[in-house]
Amino acid sequence: MPENRFFLNKPLQNGISVELEDEEFHHLKVMRCSIGDQVELVNGKNQLGVAQVTQLDKHKAILHIIELQEHPTPKRKIILALSYLRPKNLDLVIEKGTELGATAFWLFPGQRSEKDSLTPNQLERLQHLAISALKQCGRLDLPEIIQMPELKSWKTPPPGELYWGDPKSTTPFKPTTATTFFIGPEKGFSKEEENILQSTFHAKGITLNPNVLRAETAALCAIALAAY
Repeated sequence: MPENRFFLNKPLQNGISVELEDEEFHHLKVMRCSIGDQVELVNGKNQLGVAQVTQLDKHKAILHIIELQEHPTPKRKIILALSYLRPKNLDLVIEKGTELGATAFWLFPGQRSEKDSLTPNQLERLQHLAISALKQCGRLDLPEIIQMPELKSWKTPPPGELYWGDPKSTTPFKPTTATTFFIGPEKGFSKEEENILQSTFHAKGITLNPNVLRAETAALCAIALAAY
């Protein structure tokens, strides 16, 4: 795990000085970084900067970027289209799904979901979990978290090959380089939603495992299989 890696939500440039504030500054203090220490900066946009701590104030740190690496955007695209789950289960999927390589999370209200939206604080928490996972696992691209309407209101389906977990299917999952996987809520998709996935989106109903998986387990299983 990159211990001295910090997130900065802005473009990085070699030779400039930047400020680290709020939670990332707190992280810097927890890691007991001192003036002169070198740390890594990421912005979730495939940039990795090496920076030197030049100033420590009460509420912020000043860092000077001394090296910058530009990495290509990952070729494999993995969108998880997920009905809203219970908060703790949704937290798990966002955190571990980021580690496993999901490139985007499209969250939508399922007809059997227990909730139909996220509050600003809940969305902020999910974004924070994704950033923490990004830093921890070493990846450089931050997955998007997008709130979508219910399935019947989608004007166009996501790009790439579309799949959904069908408990009745015996067809194995064979992901491609651009994959979208639909996961329903804890109580599963309704008949109407299954019809939309099959007839409107032309998504393939597949099986992930011989056993019946919980929604959060199926989501992580699908991401892991799509990534590797």
